[in-house]
Amino acid sequence: MKSTFTAQALRRTARRAIPKPADHFVEVGGVKVRYWDEGRHNAGTPLLIAHGYNGAADYWFPHTVPVLAEERRVIALDLPGNGLSGKMQRHTLEDYARFIHSFLDVMGIERADLLGHSMGGQIGVAAVAHDPARFRKLVLVDSAGLPELIRQEWLAPLKMITDSSVWQVRYYPTFVKIGLRARTSREGLRMLRKESIARHLNSLTLPTLIVWGSRDRVVPLEHGAHMAQQMPNARLAIIRGAGHMPFYEKPRECNSLVLSFLRREE
Repeated sequence: MKSTFTAQALRRTARRAIPKPADHFVEVGGVKVRYWDEGRHNAGTPLLIAHGYNGAADYWFPHTVPVLAEERRVIALDLPGNGLSGKMQRHTLEDYARFIHSFLDVMGIERADLLGHSMGGQIGVAAVAHDPARFRKLVLVDSAGLPELIRQEWLAPLKMITDSSVWQVRYYPTFVKIGLRARTSREGLRMLRKESIARHLNSLTLPTLIVWGSRDRVVPLEHGAHMAQQMPNARLAIIRGAGHMPFYEKPRECNSLVLSFLRREE
């Protein structure tokens, strides 16, 4: 029944013009934060979604938030220094991890599921490590956070332009608009290149789904395989033919994996 429901939801969202979620704003530790809050009528554990480097909540539209919100309460935010959110005093991995907890406090959410893409996954692991009991399940999508596995850093820009996610030409205006709003590019790059989540992995015992595009040239698949090997309760799901952004390239497969994982009682 559940799988049929998901297929029907995916077809409905594909057929109709989907309204963009409404912007909401809240102050967290003196920082104005923009977020979307969809599917609030749904019972169960809320799902918090964190975007990647120089991103915003807009990355999760139209493919992700509308579909997941058919079953879940989904909160997608602009991390501080990105999108329409203000800046913190500092933007280290520890600062972002603490911010996630402060945001949940302000929203009145005692326990959440957490999904992070790329840099958002790196932040997600650090946030869970800060207080594991606060989170029920973790989803990492092509997550950053293991800079020690990166070899020949000078080749990184060349590899990135061969990633299949850059072929999503119709989304270029969105990507450019979001990127131009980012005000913490330097701090974000430093975090991606210098701050590792490796020390946290084997201590995180919550159920974890690691989703990875097989053609990811930004954060190669070996990073996901290493995370799955180190985390005691993690499973790696590879999306064939997708690059660094499988939620754009293979949205049905990505959403189905996420929803099936979140439904399971573990």
